This record gives sequence, structure tokens and C-alpha cells, in this order.
Amino acid sequence: MEKLRLKYPTDPGRTARAFMLLAALCLAAGGCQERIEYSRSDLPVDEPLTPHPLVEQDLAEIADAGVIRLLTRYNSSSYFIHRGGQAGFDYELAWRFAREHGLTLEVVIPEPGEDLVSLLNTGQGDLVGADLVPTPGLERWVSTTRPTNFVRKILVMPADSRRAADFGSMTGLKITLPAGDPFRDELQTLKKTMNIQFFVNKGRPGDQAEDLLALVNRNELEAVAVNDNLARSARTYLPNLKLGVHLGELQPTAWLVRNNSPELRSALNKFLKSHLNVNDTGRIRRSRMYGTIYDRYFENPLSIKRFQDPAHRPDKSGIISAYDDLIRRKAEGVGLDWRMVAALIYQESEFYPEARSNADARGLMQVLPRFAGVQADSLFLPEPNLRAGLRMLKRTFNTYAYLDSLDRWRFTLAEYHAGHGHLTDARRMAIEMGRDPNIWDGSLNVTLPRLMERKYFSKTRHGFYGGGKTVDYVEEIMNRYRMYTRLVARYPEVKIDKFPLGSTSGTHHDISAIPDLARPPAPK
Repeated sequence: MEKLRLKYPTDPGRTARAFMLLAALCLAAGGCQERIEYSRSDLPVDEPLTPHPLVEQDLAEIADAGVIRLLTRYNSSSYFIHRGGQAGFDYELAWRFAREHGLTLEVVIPEPGEDLVSLLNTGQGDLVGADLVPTPGLERWVSTTRPTNFVRKILVMPADSRRAADFGSMTGLKITLPAGDPFRDELQTLKKTMNIQFFVNKGRPGDQAEDLLALVNRNELEAVAVNDNLARSARTYLPNLKLGVHLGELQPTAWLVRNNSPELRSALNKFLKSHLNVNDTGRIRRSRMYGTIYDRYFENPLSIKRFQDPAHRPDKSGIISAYDDLIRRKAEGVGLDWRMVAALIYQESEFYPEARSNADARGLMQVLPRFAGVQADSLFLPEPNLRAGLRMLKRTFNTYAYLDSLDRWRFTLAEYHAGHGHLTDARRMAIEMGRDPNIWDGSLNVTLPRLMERKYFSKTRHGFYGGGKTVDYVEEIMNRYRMYTRLVARYPEVKIDKFPLGSTSGTHHDISAIPDLARPPAPK
């Protein structure tokens, strides 16, 4: 347990509001000696283009859709791709909330210039989880949850810096903050109250805290002020860092929801309360689940180093798995986007060629021997497994050529998971319910889960089926594929302008809107 030292009430439900009030009073007292101008696109949350909700979508509507969308930033603390899978502190925490409510978690990464609050209020996402400290005035646009974490700013310098870890050593120091970090106001207050002369610079647009730490590690910046948990974890893989003085009190980070989503906020608060609490003595109490996730990203040196390994990070290396070349050659050879096939393979086996299910499905694509033909005896070998799996996948993909590109893949994946019979049952049920059997959203993603209910499956040809798992399967693969398209080019000859670590770039568009990047001759 960690002891909190708070200057505001220790009731965790009030900490964010207390901090806002404290900061507002400080600013009103004229604590800032100099002003740094930021453009809207630099700021994580500042004067959003869409300040108020334009949609009515609370927990009930989210439950009906079966998907909750997390708006976040691509970085090593909130969300990133590792070994082909999705990872990150905010991601894992939100994933567990989604699982507790029978929901699939979809991740939405904003495009450059888009602000998280506007995307939330326009219904592009349902929840913002991006390691944000609530700032004064934020409640005008969104509602905040209970704390998801507690952080404290700390000064970080190169290891060979001769400056001591005290306030006096800050005289003349050039301290860089991520563009738009509201902590700049507290630094200006610190400068005035302690009569210390130092300089506050903003980082380049798109650079997040870990990008600035990397620049300090290369002696390209004199000092940065970042969250202490991120600074501690960065020292495990950036050896040229020295931690300096703490620059403020512990502050709560929180998730954001629309102001008209009280049910969702209540459910999130209940979830967070069960995993993170502050008792009457000011001590943080974490559940075992929360503590495991926290340690994985901020405390455990082994896991932190594994997450930073470029060989397993497509944003650093352009590599999804050790089988990229083989998957690309085989998938593109039959006219399928290899990144979609890779997303499917991760779902099936996490790229483990010797995987074997209880149903005796085998290898990378989890192919059943009775469907493998001549490859039946060699399914634990990557190439024969891909040949057999892609043969089935391509055959199914061809049968849905009359659908649009997005639903064509969703139906293909659903049949790969559920089989033709159960998918046909779900389509027939859609017709009986007056829904379009050729559409996924609002139709197949509704009828498939109902194959678990007796009053529905008793009337079908193939009987009971756990269709909710198929819906999760499809949505998880599609979400993973969207991220793969942002990180890795379809064709090796094409250079993709993927977003660097910490950039705000990303996508929240359907794959039908994603360009092919280039159309060179199909690989032979």
C-alpha cells in the first residue's frame, strides 16, 4: 500500500473536484508569470469543437449494441500493440469492465487535430481513458469517474546532469512539458511562490511524455516534467535518466464520459470502487486484479522491458509477428489482406504454431483435421496450416462477395468461427424479426447471441449455439485489424506513414474507408 499525501479531501469521489477548485483558485490569484500559447490541436482537452453531447447513448444503448468504445492515445501506458495483441494500462482496465458487463471493447484512436472530448460528445466513443488528470472547467463538457490512478509530477534529467534533486537546482533549467499539458500552470505558480527562475517549454505537437523522456535519454532535452509512475517505468529501458524533485501533490487520473451518460458513469464508478480505494488514513488500497495490471506497466522491470522490445512492437519495427512474411505471401497469393489474416491468427492461436484446442483444432489458424484435406497430418507446421486455413477462409470470403467490404469480412469471420449452419440460422432469425440478413450491425450481431435462448434456438435447424462469443470474436478481430492497418503496410514496397510512439494519429473509421495505400501487382 502507498500512503497518500493529499491537500484536498480524501474521499475519492471528491478528489477530482477538489483538485479543480484548488487549481482554479491558484490561477485566480495570478500565479502565472508567463503565458505559453497552445493551439487547439496540441491540447488533449481544451475548448473542444463539440462541447456538448450530440447523441443519447447510455449504458442501456451500449449493452444493446454489445460494444463499448474506448477513446485513448497510442502510447506505452494507455494502449499499444504488442506481439500482435492489444495492451496498455487503460486498455486492460477497460477490457475487464467490458467483460464484467458482457461487452466487447473497441479501441478508437483519434486522428491528428481531433480532440477526445469532441469524439466522445459526437458518439465516436463511449469512454475516454487516456491517463488524464481532470482540469478546471472540464466538467462543463464531460463527466469524470472516480480515480483510475494517482500520479505525481516529477522532474527527469539526463543521468550525467550535475543538478541535484532539489528545488534550488532548478534555477535556469529548461523544463519541457508535452504540448497542452495543464501542469504548465502549476509550474508557473511554483516559480512565483518559491522565487525560482526557470523556463517552461512545450514539446512538439504529437510528442507525448514518453517521447520527451526518450529525448532526455539522448541528451537532446535538459529536463522534462512527467508523471512519476511513467518516469519510474521508463528508467528500466532508458538508462540515461535521473529522477529529480517531485513537483506537486498526488493527483487523480480519471476516465471521462458524456454528461448525459449517468448510468455508464455509475457502472464505471462501481467497478473502479471495487478495485481502487483511498481509506480514511489516506492510503491507496488496490485489488489484486488492479495491482497486477498496475505492476505490469509501471513497476515490474521484466514486463516493462518486454513491452518495449522493438521486435514485438509494430509501431517501432513494422513487424506484427515472426510469421509476417509467410502470412503475407500466402494470404496475398489468394487475394486476401494479410493483415486481416494476421488479426484472425492472433485471435485463434496468438501466433503459436503448436496450439491445440479442446475440439482438436490445430496450429496457427486452428484448423480441424477433418477439414484440412492433405494437410491434415501437418497442421502444426505453419505453412501447411496456412494453406489449409486460407483455403477455407477464401472459399467463405467468396460466398459473400455481394456484401459491402466491411460486412463481407464480418460474415466471413463469423462463419469461420461459428460454421455455416449456425450463421444461416441467425440469418433466418433476422428475416423473421424483420431485420436485414445481409447486415451485421443491428441484425446478425443481435440474432447470433439469441441462439443461446431456448425460445429462439428451439426453432432453428442447428439448435443451441453460443453466438455471443462469435460476435465478440468478429469485433475483436476487426478492431485489431484496424490497428494493424495503421502500423504496417499491406505491401512491403509501400512505406506507411504510421504514427510514431506517442503520436495522436490513428483511426476510428471503418475499413471500407481505409485506402489500400497502393496497388502494386499481386505478390506471386
